[in-house]
Amino acid sequence: MVDPPGEDRPPSLLPGSAGGRGRPLLWLELLGGHPPRHREGRRGGQDLKEVHGRGLQGHREQGGPTVRGDQPPGPLLGRGEVDGGVIVGHTYSETGEYRIDEVTVVLLRGRELAKGDLLYVKHPKNGSPVVYQVTRVYPHKRVREYEEALLKEGRIIGDPEDTTVHASAYQWGWIDDDGSLRPLRYHLPPNTPVCIAERDVVARFTKPNGEWKLLLGTDPSTDLDVELGVYSLIRQSCLICGAVGTGKTTTAISMVARAANLDPPVRFFVVDKDGEYSSLAGRLGPEKVLKVPWRRFFQPSDVPWEDYLAEFGWQKTWWNAKILFKALKILYAQASPVIKENLEKAVGYVSADSLGFSKKADEFENYRQQVLNAVGGSKLVPRGDLEPLDPVELLGERHVVIMDISKGKDTWSQKHLVVAQVLRRIFGEALDNRKFGCVIVLEEAMYYAPQRGVFDLGDKDTRGKLLGVVKEIATNGGRNGVGLWIVTQRLATVDKTVVTQCANNIICHSLEDLDKQRIGEIVGDKFAQLIGDLPQGEAIVKGTALKCRFPIWVKVLPEVYPASAITTPMSRFIHMEQASRGEAAPIQVIADD
Repeated sequence: MVDPPGEDRPPSLLPGSAGGRGRPLLWLELLGGHPPRHREGRRGGQDLKEVHGRGLQGHREQGGPTVRGDQPPGPLLGRGEVDGGVIVGHTYSETGEYRIDEVTVVLLRGRELAKGDLLYVKHPKNGSPVVYQVTRVYPHKRVREYEEALLKEGRIIGDPEDTTVHASAYQWGWIDDDGSLRPLRYHLPPNTPVCIAERDVVARFTKPNGEWKLLLGTDPSTDLDVELGVYSLIRQSCLICGAVGTGKTTTAISMVARAANLDPPVRFFVVDKDGEYSSLAGRLGPEKVLKVPWRRFFQPSDVPWEDYLAEFGWQKTWWNAKILFKALKILYAQASPVIKENLEKAVGYVSADSLGFSKKADEFENYRQQVLNAVGGSKLVPRGDLEPLDPVELLGERHVVIMDISKGKDTWSQKHLVVAQVLRRIFGEALDNRKFGCVIVLEEAMYYAPQRGVFDLGDKDTRGKLLGVVKEIATNGGRNGVGLWIVTQRLATVDKTVVTQCANNIICHSLEDLDKQRIGEIVGDKFAQLIGDLPQGEAIVKGTALKCRFPIWVKVLPEVYPASAITTPMSRFIHMEQASRGEAAPIQVIADD
């Protein structure tokens, strides 16, 4: 298609344009000539191409300034290398102002970049790689006034030569001789060559120092192993977030398995809502992993008396509540465990006179019977003299202790009570004993540290007490040897104080708008902008466990899969169909789509 006359030339070359008023045009000054007459591309019977060539040659002979268009593509100007780095483009500014905190790169023909890729330029003073991360890639085409009208008629201007690909990137910085990250403070020359960051550059900016680190996965662009520093994962906690089926639990379980096999091995206490972490026993062995039903940790002697009233729905001033409190005092005075058998005997020892009950004896016996009935059906008062397990002792014997709360029909109020007891016991031991430490993993953290008014479950009082313990560990646990790893589907449902204390973030999938807003408030908008629709098993990671606190793309390498991965939804229906037919032979299970 032929463009209208004059429309396909740059504005500075158009007759009467601003660039041509009052003086010869710049490109003609470099030629040592004058504006040509636009008459069939001829000037004085000579081809303009010949005039241009002679003008450029004469310009060079006279010692005039060299422009890049004068030179053939070379190592710094074409598709070559800069100190071994592959050039993908050059810095560019539509306004003429070149910033150093953010740059725009015009890609060379045939080069490709994706959001999240790492680039670098040479430091203008010392030559060190200054790394930038791509946040946006987009094609750019010069707009013509008539283009919209042509498209309306279905006529497309096919001019690939007039289209360039731009990439926006923000600065990470450069690494000094001490291994510290520093920002670039000197300006970059316009049209600076930009290289793709190769494996050695990426490793220099991401590999944590020291040997105490665990493998998370690989960088998809370089296939470089991505490792996390374990010290930072414990000291400054970790958040793993992602929707159902995105790989967040697989990521968490794999991190636990690898950390538990380090030297020295990390000790973990896992609060497992759905029994997913039981697969760790098969991977690490029963000598390293112990799965315990949550009720075995219950310490009835640590239950506040008010919690019994909350369970029974009584008030302190009621006579049945007074009988119960008197019976509990008898047990505490005798140092007897609070079990149903002991408490029922103690209720029988309570007399009306000891409480100042002046009504009929039959009425007092009615109140006593109410207490006995309540104790018999209580979930907080265990039956039998079963010694509760001490999580601290178990952590001294095993690398991973799993508190399985997936079994039983008990209320969340009772589970919250026991979880609070266990976490309080672990944190208290860490405060008193400098030779003890562990990492607490809260799978589906919104059940234990919910955001108020967003995710409320169980009794308000017990939920509030548990949240208080989790907040204390999130804020002060790291410095006392108790790390916190929280795993959740929705960031907005977890208490904001708990989330903000996690300096390491592993996001396994795109987030809802509210969650993306929350993550932007916590770790910055740059991180939130990089989050898109990630494939299953991939994540964006940012935190102190990396050498530089900037987000990188990771393809997670699974070490262990959740227990639920063994049973797919499709296999459940196959087994049901198999049972309905009375078939003994199993039907072939095909993987779910």
